[in-house]
Amino acid sequence: MKTIVSDITNRKDFLKGRWTLEIGYPWLSFGAIMALEGIVNKRLRVLELGSGGSTIFWAKNCKNVKSFETNAEWFKKVARKVKRYRNVELGLADEKQILRAIAKEPDKHYDIILVDSYPKEARRILLAEAVLPKIKTGGWLVIDNYGKFGMENFNYPKGEIYTFDDLRYSGRGTRLIRILA
Repeated sequence: MKTIVSDITNRKDFLKGRWTLEIGYPWLSFGAIMALEGIVNKRLRVLELGSGGSTIFWAKNCKNVKSFETNAEWFKKVARKVKRYRNVELGLADEKQILRAIAKEPDKHYDIILVDSYPKEARRILLAEAVLPKIKTGGWLVIDNYGKFGMENFNYPKGEIYTFDDLRYSGRGTRLIRILA
């Protein structure tokens, strides 16, 4: 079985965010990526706040992905990489625009929601709180850098919480929360 471990050439480079877009993997902790590899399938709908290698990962493995990016320069790079995928909707938006767009999304619609927006341009905690009603029961909320960018104050919903730390990883690591109610 092909996994993140077989695709990276240098762990240190990956931990610094290098090559994630090129290899099509999220810049998350390794344990979280491997857990997501076991969760994803072609029936799942994904919403992500912060694009990159994760956008390609979702496009290859899920039904569709709607992604919002706050950084214009990064948006251009990602847009070039995902243009061949017909199941990707990529938008450039600021925090207020993203919050308005989230409010318009149907409740309990998404199977997976990733919160990993560029921290200087969006307050992750506001985005994470806004997406909670949009996740299906049994779906997953993925919080990257759970120990930074205001996320240390996030009130996690009831569910199964899996924490994947990496001591050298920025923001302590990644949390996957399976929504149970």
